[in-house]
Amino acid sequence: MTQYTIKAVSDIVCPFCYLGSVKLNKAIEAHRSKYPQDTFSIEYVPYYLQPPSQPAGEGTPAFPVASRNRREVYADKFGPERAKQVEAMLIDTAAKEGLTFKWGGKTGPSRNGHRLVRFAQQRAGQEGQNKVLYGLWRRYYEEEIDITELDVLVETGVEADVGTKEEVREYLESGKDAALIDDVAVQQRMKGISGVPNYVLQDRFEVPGAQDPDVFLSLFKKIKEL
Repeated sequence: MTQYTIKAVSDIVCPFCYLGSVKLNKAIEAHRSKYPQDTFSIEYVPYYLQPPSQPAGEGTPAFPVASRNRREVYADKFGPERAKQVEAMLIDTAAKEGLTFKWGGKTGPSRNGHRLVRFAQQRAGQEGQNKVLYGLWRRYYEEEIDITELDVLVETGVEADVGTKEEVREYLESGKDAALIDDVAVQQRMKGISGVPNYVLQDRFEVPGAQDPDVFLSLFKKIKEL
């Protein structure tokens, strides 16, 4: 039996992180169909594609920044024409993975989404972490829901069964772990990670980007043969 450990550095508002996770899970399913006794431990590590404009700290409100129209944000980042091309490319890429990407709705800082993932990790381990992540990704990329809103985050946490409505809301409104999340995200950049997703297996083998399942399968095999 081989025990695989994977650190997945990701941002919740990164489309390639959603795609990368889907591809990784397909690779894991294919591997375990051949080696059912092998285990996989995946820890999602926060990263900011766009660091929050306000640092976390005492006196800083947990929800300080209003969301913006997502298409406008991408147009500002890439330029209007390039943004349209990126949108079309990602919709097509997602469809190949069985996902229906949509590009409407609003976006904003991902700090509170990362905080909810941490809350889930502490309350319900890997299973809770995954339920929250996929709940956020589904809402954001397939349902055009603003996942920076408090009520949406609370709903996602309750749906993932990581706490009651009151418990999840109290945690999010408290601002707890915000500074910790910021520190971890900064540490990833200090390690030289400039894009996500970024995967590290066995604290040794790095896989950058949303690679196809075959890339992961080859690495799983290499690790098993060590």
